[in-house]
Amino acid sequence: MTDERTAVASFLKKCNAYALASIQRKQERGEMDEIPKWEAYIAFNEHALEEIANGTLDRWFEQTHEAAAPVHRLSVADMEHVDRSIWLNSVLSPRPVVVAGTLGGQGERNFAPLSSVMQVSTSPPYLTTSFSIHKDKRPRDTLHNLRNGSTVMLNVMPPTPRGATIVDETATPLPRGEDEGLLIPLKTVDEQPLLLQEAVAAIEASFVQEHALPDAVATLTVLKVEAVWFSSATMPAGGLDVLCQHGRDDMTPSPQGWTQRVEKHYGPV
Repeated sequence: MTDERTAVASFLKKCNAYALASIQRKQERGEMDEIPKWEAYIAFNEHALEEIANGTLDRWFEQTHEAAAPVHRLSVADMEHVDRSIWLNSVLSPRPVVVAGTLGGQGERNFAPLSSVMQVSTSPPYLTTSFSIHKDKRPRDTLHNLRNGSTVMLNVMPPTPRGATIVDETATPLPRGEDEGLLIPLKTVDEQPLLLQEAVAAIEASFVQEHALPDAVATLTVLKVEAVWFSSATMPAGGLDVLCQHGRDDMTPSPQGWTQRVEKHYGPV
């Protein structure tokens, strides 16, 4: 769905399909008294669909952003960890969520969601991400496996409730060596045990280096992109519809609504 108009029109069409089916059922049962109400309902929706199509209702869908100016300075030094996390996750949002797949020393799979992956260089192709630690102070299994030579498959998830469920399940803390992929039925591509069939796309990457962050338990990790996995060999015309983290814990589809291209960064033609 490209915007609110498409969503509303699709909903009204589904309503009319349901109404037509209801009329048919009532005709079969001989319940003729209710049919005029359903017919009037269909006519109303058809009129609304016509006005959406011809632009009469465009004013209903105008984008208005009248948020108050950000005039309050809130020092993060005065915040507790949870409050600081909520503020930063809410402001720097949404962010794509990937399900990272790695292999342990015995070939065991590990899956874990990451929302801090960022492209920082195209030539060479580098990504960065950060890893916190478990409550028992041990490193995350994904980082542990990367340190020990595993590549990582960054599965970009579809913007669906199923995609969000996969993220939620693979975030479950398990003892090292246990496969999060067994918590929920997950199919992988043939001969690619870390590449999820349900992924929109994926990035295959390898460990380059890590950097301790000053006064932090999180570790900044640099990854080198080895390959991009996609449904075809044709480059996508624009950004993909992907699952994102919005705020601290909510999953949301992105992009939504309007799109505007910016090209001044290319400089004069």
